[in-house]
Amino acid sequence: MTEFYNDSPIESVLDYLDVIIEYSQKEPSELWYRGHRNQEWKLRPSIFREAVLDMRNDGSVQPIRYKNFIDFINAVKKIKNANQQDRFNLFHYSFLAQHYGLPTPFLDWSTDPLVALYFALDGYQYNDEDNFPVVYILNPNRVNEHSMLNIFNSETNKVEDIREPFCVDDLEDKKFEEWLSDLNNTPFSLAPFAVKSNYDLRSHRISRQSGVFTIHEARYLKSPEWIFRVDENGNSMGIALKISPSKVSTIREQLKVLNLTHETVYGTELTKTEEIVNRVLGEI
Repeated sequence: MTEFYNDSPIESVLDYLDVIIEYSQKEPSELWYRGHRNQEWKLRPSIFREAVLDMRNDGSVQPIRYKNFIDFINAVKKIKNANQQDRFNLFHYSFLAQHYGLPTPFLDWSTDPLVALYFALDGYQYNDEDNFPVVYILNPNRVNEHSMLNIFNSETNKVEDIREPFCVDDLEDKKFEEWLSDLNNTPFSLAPFAVKSNYDLRSHRISRQSGVFTIHEARYLKSPEWIFRVDENGNSMGIALKISPSKVSTIREQLKVLNLTHETVYGTELTKTEEIVNRVLGEI
């Protein structure tokens, strides 16, 4: 069961920002945000939502494996081949494809807390007080401290742990395939890996939504949710904020005043890159 950071549900944008400012003073590092309109939704990428166990039922000891997810790498390669943007790698095209509906092992977050609040309320319909939107707040530094990956520091001539969001801009495509060709055997731990790009990906959505991502593998610990797992120092990777369901309409109006609308968040026109992504996805 999810334990919420806020004792009282968020009833306004000001409430929300007050809680974030208070929490950020305890967590003096970059924070990422993700909104869900249903508190029951898991922090799992879309590619794994229909996954089932792939293990023999013979009583033998076997590694945990899952199956029933699409070959997303082939789809991303098709998008890259159609775009011919030499600077972009398969990670960049996965970010784009994720925003336009391709199931991937990437979960998108935002560095903008108001964007996450917008998504938490987008499409929400009030039924009762037991069903409500939530916003997750993630410490990506702490996530990557728990990863199994490290990096060679040419300045110190040492292999070091990754302790901040990892920029994928200089990675080659072979690294993408090395990490993600077997989604049951990635170099990450059972916690995800936080990544970002500093490039202009020619996407209004990613730019406006301040998009950043966590990469996940098929294997995972089901309970508690990974973001709430506590390390030896008593620190979790993040928290969840409960939004008052009866105040959703009020908060929506406040976001509208702040120019957080469907048009500003999603954009009204597609760039050439976005058009190609949509076309290729439509052919898959």
